[in-house]
Amino acid sequence: MKRKKILFFHFNLQGGGAERVLVNLLKYLDSNKYDITLKTIFGVGPYVNEVPEHVKFSCVFKHQFKGFNTMMKVFSGRFWHRLFIKGHYDVEVAYLENSPTRIVASCPYKDTKKVGWVHVEFNDRMTPCAAFRDDKEMVRAYNKLDELVFVAQRTRDNFLELFPEIKVPDRVIHNVNDYDKIKRLAQEDIPIDLSNKTLNLCAVNRLFAVKGFDRIIRAFKRLDDLGLIDDVILYILGEGPEEEKLREAIELNGLADHIKLLGFDPNPYKYVSKMDLFVCASYREGYSTATTEAIVLGIPVFTTDCSGMEEILDGGKFGMIVPNEDEAIYEGLKDLLSHRERIGQYADAIKAAPPMTTKSLVDKYEEFFDSL
Repeated sequence: MKRKKILFFHFNLQGGGAERVLVNLLKYLDSNKYDITLKTIFGVGPYVNEVPEHVKFSCVFKHQFKGFNTMMKVFSGRFWHRLFIKGHYDVEVAYLENSPTRIVASCPYKDTKKVGWVHVEFNDRMTPCAAFRDDKEMVRAYNKLDELVFVAQRTRDNFLELFPEIKVPDRVIHNVNDYDKIKRLAQEDIPIDLSNKTLNLCAVNRLFAVKGFDRIIRAFKRLDDLGLIDDVILYILGEGPEEEKLREAIELNGLADHIKLLGFDPNPYKYVSKMDLFVCASYREGYSTATTEAIVLGIPVFTTDCSGMEEILDGGKFGMIVPNEDEAIYEGLKDLLSHRERIGQYADAIKAAPPMTTKSLVDKYEEFFDSL
């Protein structure tokens, strides 16, 4: 049987959720059915070393540089497709918005199926247009695709509400997580001492402004003034451009004993599995990989109301979902820390739920690719 040739085109393999679930998907797709190629614009990021051996991997540029989106706008998407993607595939997948989508949408081969992936919800029409000359060009590009895949229902609703002119068949498929690997790596020891006399919280995300870590710091300051975090420590795993700003805010607010920045670790699961509560204060998510992994490890979640959270937390059975506002974060944490028995109730609900399986998700992806 001839294998279907599939190209996944992505921006880079930095330490974000989209990159992690992409590597997971490539690992589990049936290599007997699919001839898989992964091409990234930039060959950087910790997940470069985790691309499966059966996947043909290459990058356009070895190092990342500023001004790429500006450069993209100088020439047409067809020009960049001819320059960056030199093969002929049965399916081309733009696994990220912006430049990967602009390039894949410009594929000149009529027999190639073109797929766009949307991972996040957007505040406005211009956010997903950074690599396009304007939103009109973006709409034209998306309308050239054969199918759109959204990682969560709310991501879909948000996107199609912003861009009602886009008329492309679409579906929702949740991200693939490597559950066996997560549970195995969670058994490793961690290089910090956790006291059973403290309530140990953690957050795992890139240190970008959109992830809202500054909101947690502000909430913790107010909770500290009330004496509610005397025995609470929040461990933050991740790296990014906001690191120094966050570190300064922690020191300025006298929270060094309560918020610890641990940096990036390729195995966050060993930390998450030993915590009492997972925290997410993001302004926006698509289908949060880190939050999903916390649930897999049996850890309750406190989160802002982002795309995918209702699905991941089963409508709030596995944790607390609060409105996406600073005051709601503070009030929600105040309520939860004042009634800590709820954390245990959330944990019990997770244990009672049917276990998640990687295979069931991968089957949905293969059904999708087979249908194209």
